[in-house]
Amino acid sequence: MEAWYSKVRRLKDESEDKGMTESFCHRVFLDLKRSRIREKNKFRERTGTEFESWTLALEDEFPREVVREILGDDEFWDMLIKLAA
Repeated sequence: MEAWYSKVRRLKDESEDKGMTESFCHRVFLDLKRSRIREKNKFRERTGTEFESWTLALEDEFPREVVREILGDDEFWDMLIKLAA
């Protein structure tokens, strides 16, 4: 878990809006921890209808660029998937 927190801190440091970046990272962690994903392999690969609808819902609350950039970060995503499993 410490490696994930370290990655979140790095993303915050690189961000213009540190608070929003931290909030987004914690939100996606909690979303994945709480949700029941039916197409786990597709979701893990960042494809499929579940992933797309979740991403669109996040874009309602956070800037699209931030959502796409952070969820597109392979290191962050791999850590997130392992922690949320």
